[in-house]
Amino acid sequence: MCKSFLIQVLKGAPLKTTKRSLFAIGSIAAASALVLSGCAAETAEPTASATSSETESAAPADPIVVWGDDLEVAALEDVALQFEADTGIPVVLVDQKAAGVRESFVAAPAAESPDIVLGAHDWQGELVSNGLLAPLELGDRAAGFITGSVNAFNYDGVQYGVPYTQENVALVCTTAAMPSAPATFDDAVDAGLAISLNDGTGDPYHMYALQTSFGATVFEIDETGGYTSTLGMENEQGFAFAQWLADNADIFDLSNNGDIVKEQVLAGDKGCWITGPWNASWFTENFGEDGWAAYAIPSAGGETAAQFSGVRGVMLSANSKNPVAATKFILDYVASDAGQVALFDASGRIPSNLAALEAAADSKTAAEFGAAGVNAMPMPAIPAMNSVWAFWGSTEVAIIGGAGDPQELWQKMCDDINAAIAG
Repeated sequence: MCKSFLIQVLKGAPLKTTKRSLFAIGSIAAASALVLSGCAAETAEPTASATSSETESAAPADPIVVWGDDLEVAALEDVALQFEADTGIPVVLVDQKAAGVRESFVAAPAAESPDIVLGAHDWQGELVSNGLLAPLELGDRAAGFITGSVNAFNYDGVQYGVPYTQENVALVCTTAAMPSAPATFDDAVDAGLAISLNDGTGDPYHMYALQTSFGATVFEIDETGGYTSTLGMENEQGFAFAQWLADNADIFDLSNNGDIVKEQVLAGDKGCWITGPWNASWFTENFGEDGWAAYAIPSAGGETAAQFSGVRGVMLSANSKNPVAATKFILDYVASDAGQVALFDASGRIPSNLAALEAAADSKTAAEFGAAGVNAMPMPAIPAMNSVWAFWGSTEVAIIGGAGDPQELWQKMCDDINAAIAG
């Protein structure tokens, strides 16, 4: 007879129990990612037959409280049940989607703060500045994740989270135009390359992989993998990219937007589009499951093309009531290959864990965008990033439109950004 373990899932409603299932922590390669067995659901009410001595000898441990959205809460149920089975410490999973996970976490008094919060990496600036996060050392576990996704939770040289999913753009092509991954950037251009420039306002987000292929990151990256506030594109690599934009202006259509690009792709005028998984269903609806593919973005400048990524992960609250147990739950359970597979299975979100990405092979969107994003760099979460976008986008458009010398325009952009950062 199996023992019963309780996990409480709060969704703005009374507590409810979930079915018992066992979650085996182990390597996918060893074929032990998940071992599930079911037992009947049980109520959270104490049994009337328990004696006082039994109650005293089995005093419940303080629970670990975890806040996330609905998909994350569902995804962690089996992981939490196994943690309780192994440690005797229950895990309370709270769906804060309706109230807003981030908003609730920031507003919560210390005494009511969760032990763990799941959310986006770009929350860190606000959360760290408010003293709400505690550091997490991943150690050797970091090798099991896409490097950029780990670095996403490096803020000011300190690691504050474990990733589980990332979202990034790729070179998405119809298989009629590009049946296999392009060998060169020119191959993508020859197939008809579309990049939306937001009706002429600029789009450095979608252009970033082209820029980094010249070695010009938006900000410099320190030895820990985190961003500094020093521009990484005010250098010869940045100026080389600016000159390339001017020399290859005919690749770009300043009037393009997402709707126009879709019309071009449908008409066969464009075969490839730098876009994200949010358009995967559109490609499937119009070309079929096998009629499109997402590839890594080829290099235009000779170095690795690294697009931006947005990452979600697991963070430890600085106000955790049980930081030791909460840290163990994060590092030994959620960060395990099996824990990451469970997060993908329940959420469907593209894994940032390499073993989970391998396990997602049957999901076209997850597998192909995930593989295309292994070199992706996290969007900087530092305050200085707010000073970049407007100058960056308008300058790229000005260079493409031939509004002046590309070197001078690029330098003015850097000067304007530096002035804005300095305040």
